[in-house]
Amino acid sequence: MKTLIWDRLAPHLGNASRVFIVPDGALSLVPFVALPVGQRSYLLDRGPVLHYLSAERDLVSMGVEATDVGQGLLALGGPSFDDPTLFGSGRSRPRSVAVLPVHPDSIVRSAGSACQRVQDIPFPPLTGTLQEVRELSRMWSTSAITNDEGSRVLIGRDASESTFKKEAHGYRVLHLATHGFFLGDACSPALPGTRAVGGITTASGSRPSAKPAENPLLLSGLALAGANRRQTAGPNEEDGILTAEEVASLDLGGVEWAVLSACDTGVGQIKAGEGVFGLRRAFQVAGARSVIMSLWSVDDQAARAWMRALYEGRFQKNLTTADAVRAATVTVLRDRRAHSQSTQPFYWAGFIAAGDWR
Repeated sequence: MKTLIWDRLAPHLGNASRVFIVPDGALSLVPFVALPVGQRSYLLDRGPVLHYLSAERDLVSMGVEATDVGQGLLALGGPSFDDPTLFGSGRSRPRSVAVLPVHPDSIVRSAGSACQRVQDIPFPPLTGTLQEVRELSRMWSTSAITNDEGSRVLIGRDASESTFKKEAHGYRVLHLATHGFFLGDACSPALPGTRAVGGITTASGSRPSAKPAENPLLLSGLALAGANRRQTAGPNEEDGILTAEEVASLDLGGVEWAVLSACDTGVGQIKAGEGVFGLRRAFQVAGARSVIMSLWSVDDQAARAWMRALYEGRFQKNLTTADAVRAATVTVLRDRRAHSQSTQPFYWAGFIAAGDWR
């Protein structure tokens, strides 16, 4: 892939220290920094700083200062997926959660899907996400860059869909650490220790969908508090599943960063010339200037380490978004090398940023 893609571009880059990529089709799901260079190195080790854009015009809009910049950090993590008290009809029911049967041909929110419907997927707890948001909140409060801005942490029962929707507007940074999903045209099992769940796929959508009329923004989402009790939600209650369609309807105009610390948050249905339809598109439509997202199932603890390095670079060292993302990736890869751990891109190259590079 490096020969077909990067090696053809490199002679034209000269001494450029920063390269903006506007990918199309399947290239939208390629972490260019993970392209191999020789036997032991990657483009991350030797190449320039890379940053993704949705379109070239994004560089023009970035020259205009935002008039409504949010303040503070809203960090959501460690949701209580099994909390029965969020929905009126389920408050008297026992806490045990049954693993529901898989229905490959059933629907996602009244739209057909080739995978099991999201209503039938159980979400296991993620200890790393709880530790992650608490750690980032402490870093935020001690940073000289953000010490005049507050932070709010939503954990357990408070990490709910209704609370997030009410409070997301007005913050500078939104950080969501939980399970993410993309219901593609082929199903695959979840990897142990990741922020994915069974029956969810990272398929690119390049193959024809079983039911192409399906709304692509209903195929991607995040699991929040009460997600395992969603079938008890009343018609006027949030169900704990935040879909990309719901995100797109929010007002996130003041958000500088939307950090989606979950699996598959950067994937979705690919449409030639139009990009990826999923959570990344939804947060951009809602107004977020930069979206930091994953291209595959991310390891729970590796994701936590990468996020810690990301926030250190941005809010302690005052790096740009593009430089902070690169620094975080370098930090994790260097640490794995120092400890003789696997340097497979799975552990360090899953996160990218798209949007404003500053």
